Parts: sequence; structure tokens; C-alpha cells
Amino acid sequence: MRGRDAMAPLWLVLILVLAGYVLMGRIGTATAMPPTGTVVLWPANAVLLAGLLVSIPRHWPFLLAAGVLGEVIAGWDTLSLPWALAFGVVNGFEATLAAALLRRLTNGPVRIDGLAAFVRYVLIAPFAASALAATGGALIIKLRFPEIGYLHYWRVFWLGDALGLLLVGTTLLVWLAPRERPRMPPRLWLLEALVLAGGLIAGAVLSLRVAHDLDHLYLLFPLLVWAALRFRIEGATLAVLAVTGIAIRAMLDGLGPFTDLAGVDRVIAMQLLIAVVALSTFILAVSADERRQVTQNLRRSVRELQQARADLERVNADLDGIVTERTRALRSTLERNEMLLREVHHRVKNNLQLISSLVALQRRGVTEPAMRERMIRIQGQIGAIARTYDLLHRLGASEQVDFGPFVPALCEAIEESEGGRAQVTPDLQGSAEVTADSAIALSLALNELVTNALKHGGPEPEVRVSCRREGAELVLTVEDDGPGLGEGFDLMAQPGFGVRMVASLIGQVNGTIRTLPAQRGAAIEIRVPAMGGTAPPGPV
Repeated sequence: MRGRDAMAPLWLVLILVLAGYVLMGRIGTATAMPPTGTVVLWPANAVLLAGLLVSIPRHWPFLLAAGVLGEVIAGWDTLSLPWALAFGVVNGFEATLAAALLRRLTNGPVRIDGLAAFVRYVLIAPFAASALAATGGALIIKLRFPEIGYLHYWRVFWLGDALGLLLVGTTLLVWLAPRERPRMPPRLWLLEALVLAGGLIAGAVLSLRVAHDLDHLYLLFPLLVWAALRFRIEGATLAVLAVTGIAIRAMLDGLGPFTDLAGVDRVIAMQLLIAVVALSTFILAVSADERRQVTQNLRRSVRELQQARADLERVNADLDGIVTERTRALRSTLERNEMLLREVHHRVKNNLQLISSLVALQRRGVTEPAMRERMIRIQGQIGAIARTYDLLHRLGASEQVDFGPFVPALCEAIEESEGGRAQVTPDLQGSAEVTADSAIALSLALNELVTNALKHGGPEPEVRVSCRREGAELVLTVEDDGPGLGEGFDLMAQPGFGVRMVASLIGQVNGTIRTLPAQRGAAIEIRVPAMGGTAPPGPV
């Protein structure tokens, strides 16, 4: 069946409905039972219903007219024109009601693609629409043959139309709908189908034509179950149609287990048997198809998940390779950069030592005391920087370094430069890592502060240098035993170049410098951010 947006052409549907209605009407007329001519099965309405479902509603009047014309043609030798028109109107009402309800209650094309869809179709078409149509159809039969009760006519008419819609309608909806056909080996499938068909025909002939009781009827059910489970709903419809044809033909020939019943009762018994067999077989087939479809969807989902997992693992493997390669490249680059940085430190140290030696040579020829003192101070600053780079080179530091080992080395160098007249005592309290830039700034500041303290101290001055970490800061304190700083001393207001240089260097690494109250001598404290800490406020 096509969707509502892709309906079949009207002329094609009209031809198929008219031809199919006439053919099915003749088949239904052939099942008529004397004396009233009531039919066991009326499949023509199923053709009209299928035509309505594949057409848009504005084309329905043409199809209904084709159905009435088909009724007249199919009953030309058994019904007069008024009776044929009356039955045509009733049958048209039945098909129109079923089509309208099915289209209204179905989202999309009307298909039997699951148990819920099949139950909805049975309740609407074979049950409700046929029951309402039987109200008018039984009245027409009662007017023609008043000797039998209206209720008997109603039951026979309802069951005849219901069976037609159930058997032929289900078959048309199933076989005309686009479905994924089962994939089976052709030879095995054909062999199994032939075995099943032979067994089913033999069982139907034995139980419905040869036997005179219902004791052999059970032979049909295993074969019908086989058809429903192995050949889906398509095979189940063919199996039920075959059994129905054999059963009706046997009854018309006066054979089988229903020959002892009266005319109307015999028809009703046969109709009920066909209805039970068809419903049970179709429900089993539709349920099996639905379960098979769910299983296929689950297997497809599992395959898709497995494929997605394989793709993901492949992508992860590719990413791992890329990350490994990039990591190796980054490590190689980092090692090369560290090596180059160490080499730079080493060369800077050598160059600074060379500059210090040149300054020393130039100092020998200077006789002016002020100039000589200034050159000594410059030589000391250069030496401090050289020692800092030497330690950076020996420690293998690049971005950060523990400043603790720098303090005793710088203090020892200053003592040696003073000729042993001074005592510079380092005091280390734990470790504190700082950046390389901070280490250079602290080294210059330490050299300048200690040199100033020795300059203003006595003949044998003593200086104490402490280094510790407080929270997120490295604290460097320089204390001496000199005369002190005096009242109102402002460190940042001093005219000397050394103090300004120290303040500038410490400020460049986000540090602070200040004086501390001391009972004896002077005390100056420097704070710079330690690695992993936060910068303190601006300079004090």
C-alpha cells in the first residue's frame, strides 16, 4: 500500500476495483447456500475497501459507483437489478465506514505491520463495519425470504462479510504493502513450502472433506502454526485461504462434518470455524513477525553498536598514536630547550666572569677612592649575577629553582671578597621555589643589601641572612649589627643608586621590600611570590 501522499492513479484503481469486485463477487456467489442463497463468504467488499484505502477521499464516490456496478455484474444471473442495487449500497456503506475509520485512527498508510494494527483492523472492518452493514443486508434478505428469522439472516450476513474482510482484506493489505521479504536460501525455502503445501492440502481434504466428524480437525493446526511461524503473515494468508476454499467446496458438495446440519446452522458453523482458524493463525503470524522484526532491529542495533565501538577504538588508537607522537616531540623539544637554556646560563656565567675580570683589571689603575669603590661595587654585582647563573646551570633549572642553595653560596662569596673581616651568616628555614628571574633579582638584592650593611658596619661587622617560605611567598631578611637606620628613615627616598636598583629589581618580579623594626642595627625584608602562590599587593 502506498502512503497518503503517493496515491495510485484513479483510472487504475477504478479498473482494478471493478474487475476485482466482479471476480470476488462471482466467487462469493458460488458459495451461496440454498434455499435463500446466503453466501458463506463475501470477499468483494475487501476489494472495494482496498481501493478506498489507496485513494484520496474525493475519489471515493467514483469507486463506490464502480462497486455498485460490480455488484450488478456479479449478480446478473441471480439477482434482479433492484436487489443488486440494494446490496451494492449496503456493501458500499460498509467499505466506506471501514476505510474512514481506519484512515482516521491510523497515522500514515493503513498496513498490517504488527499485532496492534491487525487488532485495530479486525475491530473496525470485520467486526464493527460488517455488523452495521448486516443490519441493512439482513433486512433485504428477510424481505426476499421471510420464512427464516431476521436474526439468523443477520448472523449469516455479518459472518459472510466479516470473513471476506478478514481473509481477503488481510491478504490484500499484506501482499500490497511494501515489506522486507525474508532472506532464505531459494532451494530450501521452495522445498519447505512444497512440503507444507502438500501436508496442508492433505490435512484439509482429510478433515474437512473425507471425514464426517470434527475429530480430525486438529490435524490442521500444527500445519497452520508452521505456516505462521516460518512463512510470516504472507504465508499464513495463503494457508488460510487454501483451507477455507477446501472447506467451502466440501460443504457445497455435501461432504465433510457439516452435512448433518440444517441450512442456516450449517453455514454459521462453517463460518465460525473459518473465523476461528483465520484469527488464531493471523494473530500468531503477526505476533511472530513483530517479534522477528524486533529481534532484527535489536541485532541491527547491536551490529551498529559494535561497528561504532570498533570505529571508536580505531579512532582512540589513532589518537593515542598521535598523542604519543606529539608527546614524544614535545618532550624532545623541551629537553632541547632546557639544554639550550643551560648552555645559555653557562655562557652568560662565563661572559660575566670575563667582564668581572676586566673590571678588576681596570680597577688596578684607578687611584680615586670614590671611583675605585664604585668599581668594586659593580664587580660585586657582576659576581653575584655570575654565581646565580652558575647555580642555575649546576642545578639544571630552567623555569623555576629552589632559592635556598643560593643564599649560602652568595654569603660565602661576599665574605671572601671582604678578605675575612666580616661574618655573613645564612639561615635557611625550609625550601621555597621561585622563577629564574626572581632568583636573579634576589641574588642582586642580597648582594647589594649585604654589601651596604658591611659598608656601614664596624671593623668586624656581622650580617645575618634568613630565607624562608610563608604561605605563597618567599621571605628574605637581611639584618646587621651596625648603627641602625635612625628615626624617620624612608627606604624608598634614599638617593643611593643601590637602593633604587634593589627596589626596581624586586618590583619587576612582583615583590615588595620594606624595613623592619630592630633593637640593634638595621633589618630589611624582601617578599616575592613563590611558585604555586599568588602575588602580594604592590610595593610598600
